[in-house]
Parts: sequence; C-alpha cells; structure tokens
Amino acid sequence: MALVKTVLKNDLKAVFDALKKFDGSDGKSQDEAIEKLANDLASAIDSYIKSATITSVPVLTSPAGPVTGTITNTIS
Repeated sequence: MALVKTVLKNDLKAVFDALKKFDGSDGKSQDEAIEKLANDLASAIDSYIKSATITSVPVLTSPAGPVTGTITNTIS
C-alpha cells in the first residue's frame, strides 16, 4: 500500500485529542500521561511506516550465481 499522509495525520490527531482529555482525575500522573503519549505516537508512526509497499526493480541477475551490486528500490 502507498503511504498516505492523511492516515498518519489523522492517527496523530487522535493521539493528541486523547491527551487533551487528561485531567488527572483518573489517578494517573503527568509522567504516565507522557508515557502513554510517547507509546501512542510511536505506534502511529510504526504503523504508518509498516504500511509502505517496497517495490524492488530486479536489475542484477545471473544464471551463474550470486551477483553483488546496488539494488534500486522505491517506497510508494
């Protein structure tokens, strides 16, 4: 799948919207809220990056065995 910037943006907005609701009334400290924020941001970014499709262009082939060199890839 191609990387869609709006998906990441919406996921990040959801993380920050959840943080706006923090008022300490549930007994959680600011440090716990920061830890949750960091984990949620990391998860959103991790999911976004892992949704990428990498297309490899086979440019190095040989019936004689392994070939060394550079392989050109794109993330779409």
